[in-house]
Amino acid sequence: MVRSILEIGNAKYKIDRIALGRFRDEVRQNWSRESAEAAPEAGGDVTLDESLDAVFLEVMQLYNEYAKSESIDVLLRLKDKLEQVSLRYKSLALAEEVLNINSCLPYERRIPKDCEISPTKH
Repeated sequence: MVRSILEIGNAKYKIDRIALGRFRDEVRQNWSRESAEAAPEAGGDVTLDESLDAVFLEVMQLYNEYAKSESIDVLLRLKDKLEQVSLRYKSLALAEEVLNINSCLPYERRIPKDCEISPTKH
């Protein structure tokens, strides 16, 4: 993603469907690797697919809401959701999407309001 300095914080975010596909692949690979190491559970694949479908549904609902309204608040909710899912499934593809969203946010909205940064003494 190449942007000029003036576009940062003013760009409209567009979800990367290829990244979402990479996320599904990452999760399935990690799931099959962990399943091979652990005792097999009945219906484990169905639970994974249902979990992924629920995640995708929620992410796409937030994205569609953002696409209609272009609200920064909705974009922040989408970013938070992607961060949570990225951490839960250890997904680099979704972590990249979070960074892409950050590049579309105004600087002052990139850090949560409740997160206070204090200067350090040297």
